[in-house]
Amino acid sequence: MPAKRNASDSPEHSTNSWFSFLSMTEAELGGPIAAAVAAGIALILLFTLPKAMPLWLMLSPALAFLAVTLWGWVTSNRRLNALEDYPLSRIVSAPQGYVLLEGRAAGFPGQPLESPLTQLPCCWYSYSVVEVDDNSRNGSALSREHDTSEWSFMLNDGTGDCVVDPVGARLVPVRMRKWRQENFRYTEQLILPGDPLFVLGKFAAAGATVTEHDIEFQVGQRIADWKKDMPALIKRFDLNGDGQFSSTEWDRVRAQARRDVEDEFARNPPQPQNNVSRPVDGRPFIISARNRRQMVTDMKIWAWIHLVLFLLGITAVVASAFRL
Repeated sequence: MPAKRNASDSPEHSTNSWFSFLSMTEAELGGPIAAAVAAGIALILLFTLPKAMPLWLMLSPALAFLAVTLWGWVTSNRRLNALEDYPLSRIVSAPQGYVLLEGRAAGFPGQPLESPLTQLPCCWYSYSVVEVDDNSRNGSALSREHDTSEWSFMLNDGTGDCVVDPVGARLVPVRMRKWRQENFRYTEQLILPGDPLFVLGKFAAAGATVTEHDIEFQVGQRIADWKKDMPALIKRFDLNGDGQFSSTEWDRVRAQARRDVEDEFARNPPQPQNNVSRPVDGRPFIISARNRRQMVTDMKIWAWIHLVLFLLGITAVVASAFRL
C-alpha cells in the first residue's frame, strides 16, 4: 500500500440524503448480484445447450437468487420492525436485554484508535485500497486490501456510559472519504468521537461487586510496592528488631495490606460497566450514525427492492419453465 494520505487532502462525503439508502448497496445487493450473474449464465446455457446438464442443475442458480432476495426481504423487515417497535431507553435506567439506545460516540478509555489511511482519532473505521491497472481497457483491479475495526468504543447519552462491541453489527456510518492516488483507489468510512449514534442490541450491566480475587490481587500489588522500600517496611513491621521477617510478622504485613485495600474499595467502590453487543437469539444488531428516522426510511426502501427482485426472479423462472 502506498504512503498514507493526510485527512485534509481527501474530501468527506455525507450519506445523509434522499439517496442515503444507496450507501448500503454493496451490503444489501452483494449476494443477489452474484446469484443473478450465476443464474443468467445458467439460463443462457439452458437455452443454447438444453441437454448439456440436468434441468435441476441449470435452475439451481436461479433458485439461489430467489432464496437470497427472499432472505434480504425478510431481514430488512425484521430490522424495520425492530427499529419501529422498540422505544428509546436511557443508559442509566435501561433494562437488561434487547434495547434501543441513542447518544454520542466516544473512544474507549486507554484504547486509542486511529484510522489507518488518514490517521484521524476515531471510534470505528472500515477501509479498502484497490490497485488499478490503468493499462487494461476496463481498469481491472490488480490487488485489494480492506479491513474493518472490531475494537469496542463508548456510547454516552448524558445519563451514563455504555461499551459498544461492534462485532456482528449491521454498522451504518455517514462519514465516507474516497480518493485516488497514482494507481490506487481509497475508500474510508469512519465514526468519530462525538458523532451521534443509535444502537439496537443486547444490553447488559456488569456487576459492581468486589470479588475475593480483586482484593487478593490488590493486596499483592500493595505489598510489592512496599517491598520497594524494604528499610521502611522492616521498621514498620519488624516487632523484635532483628532485621528479618518471621511468619507472624509477614502475616501482619498481609493483614495491614488487606485492611488498606478494603478501605480503599469502601471509599471508591467500582462502578458497574454497561455494555451492548450482538444478541445471541439472532435479533437485529444495528449500530448507526444515521438518524433513526432516516434509517427506517432506508430499510423500507430496501425491503421493497428485495421484494421486487424476488418477484422478478419468480417471473423469470416461470417464464423459463414455460419456454422449455
